[in-house]
Amino acid sequence: MQDKYDALKKYYGYDSFRPGQEQIIDNILAGRDIMAVMPTGAGKSICYQVPAVLLPGITLVISPLISLMRDQVSSLNSNGIPAAFLNSSLTARQYTLALQRASAGAYKIIYVAPERLVTEGFRSFASGADISLLAVDEAHCVSQWGHDFRRSYTEIAGFVSILKKRPVVAAFTATATEQVKADVKSLLGLRRPFEVTTGFDRPNLYFGVLREKDKLGFIRSYLDKNPGRSGIIYAMTRKNVEQICSELQAGGYQVTMYHAGLSDEERSVAQDDFIKDKKPVMIATNAFGMGIDKPDVGFIIHFNMPLSMEAYYQEAGRAGRDGSDAECLLLYSKSDIRTAKFLIENGSDSDSADPEDAAAAKKNRLEKLKTMISYCESEGCLRRFILRYFGEKYDSAECGKCSSCLTEHTTVDVTRELRAVYIAVGSTGERFGAAFITDFLRGDDSPRMISGGYCEREGFAALSDRSRSFVRDFISRLVENGLLISSEGTYPILSISPLFDRVIDSGKRVTMRFREEQISGRAPKHQTRAYTAPDSPIDAGLFERLRSWRRDIAARRSVPAYTVCTDSTLRRIVAQKPRTRSELGQISGIGDAFISRYADQVLALLREYRG
Repeated sequence: MQDKYDALKKYYGYDSFRPGQEQIIDNILAGRDIMAVMPTGAGKSICYQVPAVLLPGITLVISPLISLMRDQVSSLNSNGIPAAFLNSSLTARQYTLALQRASAGAYKIIYVAPERLVTEGFRSFASGADISLLAVDEAHCVSQWGHDFRRSYTEIAGFVSILKKRPVVAAFTATATEQVKADVKSLLGLRRPFEVTTGFDRPNLYFGVLREKDKLGFIRSYLDKNPGRSGIIYAMTRKNVEQICSELQAGGYQVTMYHAGLSDEERSVAQDDFIKDKKPVMIATNAFGMGIDKPDVGFIIHFNMPLSMEAYYQEAGRAGRDGSDAECLLLYSKSDIRTAKFLIENGSDSDSADPEDAAAAKKNRLEKLKTMISYCESEGCLRRFILRYFGEKYDSAECGKCSSCLTEHTTVDVTRELRAVYIAVGSTGERFGAAFITDFLRGDDSPRMISGGYCEREGFAALSDRSRSFVRDFISRLVENGLLISSEGTYPILSISPLFDRVIDSGKRVTMRFREEQISGRAPKHQTRAYTAPDSPIDAGLFERLRSWRRDIAARRSVPAYTVCTDSTLRRIVAQKPRTRSELGQISGIGDAFISRYADQVLALLREYRG
């Protein structure tokens, strides 16, 4: 009788489970509900796919995006697991035929959009089907306190109640606060769920925050130094996406774009071009990516600051899912803060009928934005910041793999600057924001400053010897550390906190760490590679031959190349150079379906290459 280890090796080619996977699988097989928080790239899909092939009947997977369904089903069928998806991309005839085949037991796994759960045809099928497991992917979508609430997810509990027997319900999400987890358990009706949160750390990812005035120039330079590498560039607005894409295409770069304003056909073509590496770089809003299962994404660049750490880490986590080194770079500027606050203040809260709930949700988003700003302006280890936010301890003060840890800092005595800011905010009446206080401290004799009589007040021009960027960054650091209080709203006002009073009254000297460009005011050089180069094969020529073979196979089958096998698996083939089917089958990532279809071709290619 096949067990979980047999299934793992047969269908996926792996000999062991990743952290958390085996515990989840054991509890599902024992009939227990699941609440799992696993970062993007941690292998959530295996947690429900392995039980699916071992349990009787059907496993339903609730997924929010067509893209994930198509990719997952393609991979499953390639691995020998019969699967299908039911969503709006199917014609009426295709949908009816798929339901008929599902009713006849043709599939072990069926992916379904949450909107389908309320349709009469699907409910009729489901109420009579033998459903053993209901897996809910992106489960945070059920909570209004999450970063991607979808009302259709609130129908899941009602759908479960109409089934002839209650299946095991397993909820999975990449990021969730305690409040969101509580919502997921309650709103999905989980019964005494087994709860697991695997480590959030992704050691293969490099995190960088770069202050680039010429963001497009940086991107061009980065793409020039990383030709052919697959990546996603996220921008906050559709206008930004279109502008970036247009300018890069004009420069001859193979890029495409994705946002909610495009037609279904345009989005489908763009996604297909990206998944199949016809255009390896995607420019997109956050409408793109949830559930994207492309394992060889080598970089994520955020053109603008995201609105929350949850959104950022989920989007950044789409890099390096095959375990290869990858980069997550955030191009930060102060203007991102204004844009973000505008989007939050003017965003739709129509999902909540209660005005108080809507106001609370908006306040929650602003608090999340504050944390995101703190991340961007932090001089400490970025990995440590991320892990601490998600409640995970990180013992080391430095990770050695982020822009903060790899940038040289200078310790500066800021006692004078600290007192100058304290006096400036107080003498101007705690009525202005950071931009005005910066101008005041720098001695800007603008008409507004003169007409208001501020040039005559104590503290005016006290930091005229410091660069504008230094003063502005310094003020941001004081807000981050709780010395200054920044009010809510699009145009925040600074005020002095009780902590600031105590620090000044203590008379002690204060030091802070700064990067060289913060002190000098000079723009930093483009940091297109702040970390070591990504994993490279032992024999680059053989690796490219294998990639070319894989590309041809994928084109003939009209599937993404990574569904044949991933880059990391190809690297292992290059390193081990197997001579027999048995040796090839021992390589991690090579399952029975691959051996059956491709072993002879791969071994012949290796023999030919060896000469």
